[in-house]
Amino acid sequence: MNNTLLYALAIPLLSVSGGLAALNVFGNKQVPVWLGRLAVALGLLSSGYILQGLLFQADGLHFGFVYGLMCVAWLAAFVAFVESFFNQVTLVEMLVFPLCALVFALPGFLPEEGRMPLTGTFLFQLHLLIAVAAYSLLGIAAAHALVMAYQEKALHGSNLAVRDSHRFREKLLDHLPPLMAMEATLFRQLWAGFGLLSLTLLTGFVFAEQWSGQVFRFDHKTLFSVLAWLSFATLLGGRMLFGWRGKVALRWCLSSYGVLILAYFGTQFVLEFILKRAV
Repeated sequence: MNNTLLYALAIPLLSVSGGLAALNVFGNKQVPVWLGRLAVALGLLSSGYILQGLLFQADGLHFGFVYGLMCVAWLAAFVAFVESFFNQVTLVEMLVFPLCALVFALPGFLPEEGRMPLTGTFLFQLHLLIAVAAYSLLGIAAAHALVMAYQEKALHGSNLAVRDSHRFREKLLDHLPPLMAMEATLFRQLWAGFGLLSLTLLTGFVFAEQWSGQVFRFDHKTLFSVLAWLSFATLLGGRMLFGWRGKVALRWCLSSYGVLILAYFGTQFVLEFILKRAV
């Protein structure tokens, strides 16, 4: 199928999915749940097909800043879609699905010129898959943290102000699970993402020479990855030992993910679009 047609399907469908979620919050009539899920499913199928075609080309695996961002966005949207069957958080859907659509529009503005040759080793492919999964799952956790920060601020604000001046807040809060349930979901995601991030670092340390032919190098990506791992480890350790929760946990979560974003996407953006070096 023509990529133009697929883009014409994927981007509007993912955008509409976020719009339908918003309509369920602010609209006078509820959109059937199955309709929203069908739009997401079709959007994910068409965007997934686009993504695999961009990544796996005849001359090898193309992977850089834009395609990496598309991988993370697609997998994050997929996780949010699956999670909606068990613990639907409408505000997360309103954030994640349109953001995924926006990311899939990036190739039209930032052409991916850098290519990382596929060496053919299973270990490299496994490392790449685990890394993308870690970024995606921790990204969903960061989205949950943002929603929780908003939820906590709204709940601790003036009830009169919320009722009289900010009616939309009441509608949003009505469509969010209780803070305790949100917190439990957040830390499940953090533990799973932290496990995947640990595997990413482990495979990078142990198998780098086998797939690249070079001894492991401690570069900027590795430095920020290790710092992010230490930051997430501190957060989870603080949770276990000191019962960290609320604003403290949310700030650690968001700042840790910010460091993780710098690990690959920050350095890769500088290399590809500022220094014009494909790595």
